[in-house]
Amino acid sequence: MKKHVRNRSVDPPVTYNIGSMNDISKRVAVIAAIIVIASGIFSGIFLVGYHYFHRYVPLRQLVTPDYWKRHFKGNDFYDRDGMMLFHGNPVYHEIALTIDDGPHQIYGQAILHALAQEHVPATFFVVGIRVKQEPDQIRQMIAQGDEIGNHTYDHQRLDTLKPHLIASELRLDDEDIYRASGIHTHIMRPPGVQFNHKVLNVSRALHYITVNWTNAARDYEVQSPEYIVRHVVDSTENGSIILLHQDNPYTAIALPRIIGALKGRGYRFVTISTMLAHLGIQPYASLEIKARAKNPGNTPVLTNGGFYLEHTLPVLASGH
Repeated sequence: MKKHVRNRSVDPPVTYNIGSMNDISKRVAVIAAIIVIASGIFSGIFLVGYHYFHRYVPLRQLVTPDYWKRHFKGNDFYDRDGMMLFHGNPVYHEIALTIDDGPHQIYGQAILHALAQEHVPATFFVVGIRVKQEPDQIRQMIAQGDEIGNHTYDHQRLDTLKPHLIASELRLDDEDIYRASGIHTHIMRPPGVQFNHKVLNVSRALHYITVNWTNAARDYEVQSPEYIVRHVVDSTENGSIILLHQDNPYTAIALPRIIGALKGRGYRFVTISTMLAHLGIQPYASLEIKARAKNPGNTPVLTNGGFYLEHTLPVLASGH
């Protein structure tokens, strides 16, 4: 008896077209590259366009996540969390001259003379070891109506130091300023404007407002007076915080020209404290005195890490 064997269909072996797969991979890679390049171009156009309409924000800040966090919180001008000033109130036709690294033995007097001649105040961020050498300049600054800020004892990069050393740099400088003038400082600028959250935490704990800048002349390098004038004047707007340095011989030459050009545009020169006040922010010390006068014997409750915020921000929409 014959056995019937069923014919079983056998599936053909699976074969892969390696060439076809390589083509697909190449296409995916090309598409991904196009997306990345297009995103980069779009981001660049967006940042340049945003910077054009928001000139007070340096491009170096626009590429950092911290700026966009502040922006979406409405803290473009003053960061309440970090207690840092970035820009003055744009409603006011005013600007602040800030001058770092003094008092300089050689060029300091020329800068003070230029300010006195033009009847313009500035905010000086001074270094402790230089304050010891030139205490008379500190007293002259105050007599002329200038403001003094803390720029550390010996100009170390604070973001590289441990917290107790950051505090020491600020305290030692403040002590030297107090010995020379009888005043304590309430604003500070880290050397090189290099900071991180550690620096801001220590600064806030010591009741300091940290002051940034909007436009600078790069006069920490040797630049011609013409370059310094052009670099400052061309980028100045309402609320600008101008950064200059005392230890450049050409800054003292450029300063009268800068002041004349900006006065010609109708700008009013103010100190950083005035700029803060026009944002509704007042230093802790003066408000502590006021609070103690109202409540003798009571320690005032501190807000925002040591500074009171006067709720007057509607002034942004109603300048005078």
